[in-house]
Amino acid sequence: MKKVLLIVALILFAGGLYVNFAMNPSTEQASLMNETDTSDETADNEDTDATSDAADEENDESANDESETSDDDEESSEPSEEEIQISFNQENLDELYNQAVENNETLIIDVLLPGYYTDDFMSNLEAQFDTDTIQFNRLDISNNTTTLNELSVNDNSDAVIIDALQILDYNDAVLPERDVDPLTTAYMNLYNSDKVVMLLGNANVHEHENLANVLDEDATYFTENDYYYIDNQEVSVEGDYYDNENDVMTSDVETEVIGNIHSFLISE
Repeated sequence: MKKVLLIVALILFAGGLYVNFAMNPSTEQASLMNETDTSDETADNEDTDATSDAADEENDESANDESETSDDDEESSEPSEEEIQISFNQENLDELYNQAVENNETLIIDVLLPGYYTDDFMSNLEAQFDTDTIQFNRLDISNNTTTLNELSVNDNSDAVIIDALQILDYNDAVLPERDVDPLTTAYMNLYNSDKVVMLLGNANVHEHENLANVLDEDATYFTENDYYYIDNQEVSVEGDYYDNENDVMTSDVETEVIGNIHSFLISE
């Protein structure tokens, strides 16, 4: 009987040991499991951080793109040099210019000149203004003031610049008989045709006292009587004033005259 009880006790003891080891992992096994869990969590955290960094980079790139787009919009909104409107010193001419620009048209200015202006004068004049919104047309004058009857201009012109013919009167040896009445009559006829009219005074290209006196008298007369008069009597250059061989003004003088025309018309 004792043997039987001893055998039963041994069986129960062995069964208890088996259950204990089977149901509780060893410390080493538990440690490995914890390490595995920690590794998985770390991997998950790293994935989350990588995803967050990628999202931040995308946000930064998006912000940069938006900034660049905004800068491009600001640059495109800034008017170009051609879009910046010109402001004329003459109120009536400024109104005509603004109307032309609003209608997508050009302001047309006829320029009446004698033969002592070079062929390059008009192209240099256009270059000085440097705009497609103004069109200059050259028309010729062949008569001095003693034989001048009338002047013809284009019907569609908005303004007219008329050479005051002091040099032509000097070249034709009629300076003592100079008569400004034909000029003033032509001026008023064009003015009454709703054109803005200007007289272009000459430079003392012959450096002669008589010519200098006429230039001074004309400048005083025309300005005091409210004519638009572009005064060039103070033009001064280091080289020659006049090309006697070709009977034209030198390029240096023409450059000064063009500058005075621009300064008279345009408000800087």
